[in-house]
Amino acid sequence: MKENEQINFKLTDALWEDMAVLEGVPVSSLVVWDSSLVDDNLDDPVTDENRVYVDFELYLSNRTLLELYGVAVLPDESSEALVGLDAIGEVLGRLADEGAIVQEISSDQENRLVMSLASQEGRSLLTWVTAWLETTWDSLPEEAL
Repeated sequence: MKENEQINFKLTDALWEDMAVLEGVPVSSLVVWDSSLVDDNLDDPVTDENRVYVDFELYLSNRTLLELYGVAVLPDESSEALVGLDAIGEVLGRLADEGAIVQEISSDQENRLVMSLASQEGRSLLTWVTAWLETTWDSLPEEAL
């Protein structure tokens, strides 16, 4: 992490203003990691099959890189979080393949980041984010979905 980079845990008014400009920005690529920074804080051991929280990098077309940590991915507000690394990666990858954009930046009752991603096909996902880091990217990773 560079000296001026800061991991964020709460979506303050100032951070929301900075991140609101990302609404409508297309997703260029994303990479889902097979472990999460929150794994050690969970009561039960995490396997690929029971994984609920993932870390992933979201590469946006405006060269913004969002490193998202401890993310629960939900089909909608009334659904439970997706379970399983393969299932989560597949759904995020499909959305990216369908021309995903950042639809909305918001927060929950505890001021945690909630980001809605939507595809050109009309599908959408909600991501509840434990922590995040915003930087920029120069080239897309080879392992991207």
